[in-house]
Amino acid sequence: MTFGLLALAAATAPGLAAAQAPPVQTCELGELKLESGAVIPNVRMTFIAHGTLNAERSNAILSIHGLRGNRDAQSFLAGPGRALDTDRYYVIQPDTLGVASTDPNATTSPTRSGLNMRFPRFSIRDMVQAEHRMLTECLNIRHLVAVTGISMGGIGSLQWAVSYPDFMDAVIPIVPQAHATRQTNFVWEAARQAIMLDPKWQDGAYPANDPPRRGTGIGVNIQNAFGFSSDAFAAMFQDRASVERFYATTTEQLGNATDARDWVYRTWAIVDHDIAKTPPFNGDLRAAARSIKARLLLMPNCFDQLLSPGASGVMEVAAHAPDARIVDLDDIAGHSGNSTPRSVTLVAAEIRDLLQRVADGRPGFNGPRIPRHWSREDRCPN
Repeated sequence: MTFGLLALAAATAPGLAAAQAPPVQTCELGELKLESGAVIPNVRMTFIAHGTLNAERSNAILSIHGLRGNRDAQSFLAGPGRALDTDRYYVIQPDTLGVASTDPNATTSPTRSGLNMRFPRFSIRDMVQAEHRMLTECLNIRHLVAVTGISMGGIGSLQWAVSYPDFMDAVIPIVPQAHATRQTNFVWEAARQAIMLDPKWQDGAYPANDPPRRGTGIGVNIQNAFGFSSDAFAAMFQDRASVERFYATTTEQLGNATDARDWVYRTWAIVDHDIAKTPPFNGDLRAAARSIKARLLLMPNCFDQLLSPGASGVMEVAAHAPDARIVDLDDIAGHSGNSTPRSVTLVAAEIRDLLQRVADGRPGFNGPRIPRHWSREDRCPN
């Protein structure tokens, strides 16, 4: 789960724990120049990889985690016979730019770099650039079978399709956005303010042993109010008291488990994002979509109230990308519905089917371009 609540993640994903994690590897990138012109010095990016890279270095898949995730968060998709079958593919899972990795070698976040709030703000495109450099400079990989990711990882994978259109055969964004909406701007600004109003925030200069846990827990739970649909809240809780108990428990859990500084930076990247701002498209979303060369399997959720598929441009991308298919997760859990058992089964089936078509050299997709239950191709049904 990327944006979801910790307790629900544990309750809704039984049996999905990955086997023992592979060893952590480090890619030294040196200076990373951002699109703003700022430079992050001495960038060391950590990652894990499942499976075996073949002699031709042609069987790699990049799997990108979400906002509160790290390199391990996508491991439930990787393994023998799973969506990303490690008997066939080499599945690379990085700690993306801004992650609060605990590895001493990692320097990709404000906290781990030691720069704290002097760390320059970065964009989703900067994150993608760092991942591209990791693949090409440290792994000597020049082409991928696929790029996929959930939530912020889905946003990144869609940016990959525009930034590096010839680099992969397929792109599989799960609950993504093409651009931020004013609603998401509002949600994450409220969440950040909850963190920054905690006296322990100290303008982001808090010590490692005394972070703003209370404000962070409240901030992430503000986000989670939109991460689930109203139907999901009704199904999860019997009464107001159970809601308030769950809120109190998860506020503490999330505050203890989230690095506030790094989370703030990553939300800035999300709310500033727009694939149409990628040069040379000058804000033209349809032109950016038409530039995509890979097969694009979009898996939004029409119950998603955080990254709404229509308002965030996903439907418009699907309508104008040359070779695209939409699969609606159609899960009442909303944005967090990407990790329910039902959705995991659906996602795995769709990914396996597409990757098999790519391997066989067959064009396109199985199934309709838009879901049969939709009345219009440009938006989710009411």
